[in-house]
Amino acid sequence: MSLPEVMTAQRIHEFGGPEALRAEQVPVPQPQAGQVLIEVAYCGVCRHDLLTRGGAFPRAQMPVTLGHQVSGHVSALGEGTTGFAVGDRVMTMIYTGCGTCPQCAAGMEALCSQQTPAFLGEDHDGGYAEFVAVNASTVIALPEGVGLAEAAIATCTLGTAYHALIGRGGLTSGQTVVITGASGGVGLHAISIARAAGAQVVGVVSSEESAERVREMGAHEVVVSPERKFAKEVRNRLGVQADLVLEVIGAPTLRESLHAVRLGGTVVVLGNVEGKEVSIPPAYLILKEISLVGTKSCSVDEMQQLLGSLGRGELRADVSEIVPVAQAAEVHRRMESGANLGRVVLEVKGG
Repeated sequence: MSLPEVMTAQRIHEFGGPEALRAEQVPVPQPQAGQVLIEVAYCGVCRHDLLTRGGAFPRAQMPVTLGHQVSGHVSALGEGTTGFAVGDRVMTMIYTGCGTCPQCAAGMEALCSQQTPAFLGEDHDGGYAEFVAVNASTVIALPEGVGLAEAAIATCTLGTAYHALIGRGGLTSGQTVVITGASGGVGLHAISIARAAGAQVVGVVSSEESAERVREMGAHEVVVSPERKFAKEVRNRLGVQADLVLEVIGAPTLRESLHAVRLGGTVVVLGNVEGKEVSIPPAYLILKEISLVGTKSCSVDEMQQLLGSLGRGELRADVSEIVPVAQAAEVHRRMESGANLGRVVLEVKGG
């Protein structure tokens, strides 16, 4: 199959508002040795994209094509690339490391020890485009039963939630977990992961409108708190404090999460949607012996397990809306206005 020489990509040349995203014609990338060229079917959108565009990560290369949640078909293979064939249905992981250190060899390139892991759509061009070239080690073939649209959000939602709850938080059956930002894309999928693990799930949201969606996803209890004060309500509802709190929001709710967890419990910090800093009195950790744990991204093995669960219908990747990639700036504008859109997917080539 002959490839076009140019493609359309939604790119930013400088940090700014949604208007900084604009379509332009750029050369189709050529896959280098060990790389895979993917014709993009869909690309998920998350708030990390908004933070990148807004300048929260100043090391981002400029200009850059956003988008770290990609699904599509293999279009070409770089020299020496094995394990894939043209036409394969695939999805990408988010981070790229050296590929050879112990962490990378274990499928956890997000924790590469030899270099700063590169973030797709930030350190190099991502999926708001017709084609993207990525290292083969960060590409996963899709099993039967997993659609391309749901695959485009699987890593950043199910994968991130699974690694945070199970891999980092050690969540087990019978425990109680509180999830902040429960109505967002990651929060909703964390509910399904926690329920599948046999946990009692409490979702924290800021509006009654958001609460309904969280109930539909299976949360056993929902706490609505526009003021982001929920620890007392959790204890009043359950009679106990949480074994584990999944902190999706970050700075605005982290202190409250430390109040909501039991003695000897764990708070796993997954996100920081406003990109702000927060101070934590050490006494919170010392007197309650709280484990405060960070989490970043899932491993290839974890993602393959989750894809199997998706294919068998044991889990689902909840795509709330599919819009043309040409409307990427408008999606950013709606998300930035505070609209709770769930998880939006940009349609590039579809399929």
